[in-house]
Amino acid sequence: MKKSIKIFFIILAIAFVVTNYMEQYKEQRVTDVIDGDTIKIGYASIRLIGINAPEKNEECYKESKELLQELVLYKKVMLEKDRQDTDDYGRLLRYVYVEDMLVNKEMVRLGMARFEEVGLNKKHSENILEAQEKAQNARRCIWV
Repeated sequence: MKKSIKIFFIILAIAFVVTNYMEQYKEQRVTDVIDGDTIKIGYASIRLIGINAPEKNEECYKESKELLQELVLYKKVMLEKDRQDTDDYGRLLRYVYVEDMLVNKEMVRLGMARFEEVGLNKKHSENILEAQEKAQNARRCIWV
């Protein structure tokens, strides 16, 4: 009896790992763009890791939201997790890809968001920070 319980929990653990892996790399369609760093896929809110876009009352808010809409709205995207799954508001923290483009980095590169390290999520920090330096040097939108 004890052996069958162990086998059950092993199978359950394997199923969890496989499901988690499939969710991470499954293409999903963006249904809404909330602002320059938050999107929706169905009922799930996704906060783009490593960036912070302007808020409604700040410079470049409109441009930032419009660019994110152009990049992802109604498109299939791939979501990549890092170490922290959600933020304090319950939004999923993810890197977002359209084909091979890391959208998080692109938003920063074009001066529509700032690099912001979030907790333990550091997988692409160097790349995003490098993009910010280029945007600052080019004096793009938020860096004017």
